Amino acid sequence: MKPISFLLATILATSGVMLVPSQPAEAAVTGADVLAKLDTLAVRFPDQTYKATMEIYKSGNLRTTMVFGMWMKNLEKQFIHFTAPGDVAGMKILMEDRETIYMYSPEFQKVRRIAAHMQNQGFLGSEFTPEDMVMAKLSPSFDAELVGKEGSETKLVLKPKTGVSLSYSKLEIFIDSTVNGVTRIHYFDSTGTHVRTQTREEWRPFEDIKIPTQVRMKNLKTGDETVIKLSEIDVKTPIADDLYSRRTLMRG
Repeated sequence: MKPISFLLATILATSGVMLVPSQPAEAAVTGADVLAKLDTLAVRFPDQTYKATMEIYKSGNLRTTMVFGMWMKNLEKQFIHFTAPGDVAGMKILMEDRETIYMYSPEFQKVRRIAAHMQNQGFLGSEFTPEDMVMAKLSPSFDAELVGKEGSETKLVLKPKTGVSLSYSKLEIFIDSTVNGVTRIHYFDSTGTHVRTQTREEWRPFEDIKIPTQVRMKNLKTGDETVIKLSEIDVKTPIADDLYSRRTLMRG
């Protein structure tokens, strides 16, 4: 069993701002400029909380629906608590930093660390991985190229920096000016094959921006999908620092 992704941070970071200049005079903007803007905006809301459901589809059929809460501080610290269904209720995930992820299993009443080599595998049968989770900030891990614009979409290609070990050979990010946010991400494996697509849907007003309240991840090899739906998003309530400790994982 492995933890889930960094969804709220990246959704809020890539929504409701002019990420790519539209005027010809500003055409000299680079991929690195856009990526830096994404990371700067990601810390706009230092404390972030939301509730979510995660629907796992296999062969076109709904296999299971999970319910969890997420608490995030400054992108680097994340705490996840599952409340349903019964076989996962009480499971908790703690990310202390980019390198350290722990999971509490209520069945065994034990905390264990998630090994680095396990972080590119799906979580509880879903199409999201722990590797997704630790990429709340992109510029430390990727070099970016601004490819161009087609219709309302601008394409950004990200490749891992020298010395950074990831399961992806590259990501393609699509920024849509109609919602002024990232609407699609393509994931490519080590052979250069497009293996997953993340799609952000159901854009709704939030604060002074719009955000997608539904995120769909599709495995292009199997056709299986996982859909996460967000609700009760809160960026104003402070989160206590002591939430992010292994002691908290053991609490009832």
